[in-house]
Amino acid sequence: MKQRVLTSQQTWTEEQLEMIQAIQALGELIQDRPRRTIYRRYAIEHGWPQPETIIRQFGSWPEALSAAGYEWHIDQQPEELERAPKYTKDEILKSFHRYAQDVGSTITLKKYQIWRKSVHHAPSHYHIVKMFGSWHDACTAAGLEASVTYSKAELAASLRQAIEEVGFSLSFEAYREWAKRNNKPSTKALLHRYGSWSAAIHAIESEIRTSNQQAQ
Repeated sequence: MKQRVLTSQQTWTEEQLEMIQAIQALGELIQDRPRRTIYRRYAIEHGWPQPETIIRQFGSWPEALSAAGYEWHIDQQPEELERAPKYTKDEILKSFHRYAQDVGSTITLKKYQIWRKSVHHAPSHYHIVKMFGSWHDACTAAGLEASVTYSKAELAASLRQAIEEVGFSLSFEAYREWAKRNNKPSTKALLHRYGSWSAAIHAIESEIRTSNQQAQ
């Protein structure tokens, strides 16, 4: 489906801006126009406004997408746009192997997304993470070297510091604000490494609790 991100000139309330930013954050993460069903899964995990709340504010999901800068094609039926293709693990691994043949054995999400635009029916980041649990695990399963800006140890140290300063049950938004203030790895980097916010929090909080128990 062809699409492009548009720039809106309308003035929004703070509540509406929060909703727009959530849609845009997901769109940047999955590199695609956020479908309502996909957005719902991420909203629960990240504490974003629920799609029903967004629809009440904007009138419909297509209008909310338009506010977030996504071009809407009125000739397409909503059920067609909401229908996401499904991939097996083997199909995803085949796509990775084809990427390796075309680009090389070192993979980054950005390089993959650029390559994916020229390949018919290559799975998106969302479908890969949904099937394998994380981007890194999928790359490892395919035998590719996942190049990342931060090492796992660096990301874990950043998240551990945030939890120690802000507190347990650290929310996605709270970490994002903390990271901006302290020039730390972004939420996007953490999601790419751990696959989901809940997985990242669970891993680090478990480490902290184990360390505290051993220190006693």
